[in-house]
Amino acid sequence: AHFPNIDRLLKKWNILNFEQFNLDPRLMVGIKKSGYDIATPIQEAAIPAALRGRDIIGTAQTGTGKTAAFVLPILNKLLSGPRNVARALIVTPTRELADQIHDVIRVLSAGTKLKSTTIYGGVGAAPQVHAMRNGAEILVACPGRLLDLIGQGHARMGNIEVLVLDEGDRMFDMGFLPDVK
Repeated sequence: AHFPNIDRLLKKWNILNFEQFNLDPRLMVGIKKSGYDIATPIQEAAIPAALRGRDIIGTAQTGTGKTAAFVLPILNKLLSGPRNVARALIVTPTRELADQIHDVIRVLSAGTKLKSTTIYGGVGAAPQVHAMRNGAEILVACPGRLLDLIGQGHARMGNIEVLVLDEGDRMFDMGFLPDVK
């Protein structure tokens, strides 16, 4: 069905669809693939600010699209500039959360050729080191393993342009404050 007045109504009600964010058109493939159509309140607030390079602190309930709210501006930024070097670091408290974020990145970056990898303990480090050497632009990491790989010279942070502390309060509650500092 076609609804010719939908854009006028969305604007009247202050509801944003993802095309109104003026993201790189290559990201629309992943946005559509993920099933996003209308932005949630956290996305409406965070995405425009992040696209302008602002620092953001956001809270919202589970299932409201928080991850997409920070991942889409990161992907948009990384589509220009150098490739095959780590430019974005997302630090998170658990490997389960790191895997969830990585999955969202994979879907939203479909067709962009941007690469992401997870870095956490409890598994062998060799595939993580290999992914970084092969040019992962986005690192989704837990603090302990990340610090180990930095200390060993495998993870280089000199080109990081974007830092996300996801569930920072939880990381601090888990005793990661010294590692995060």
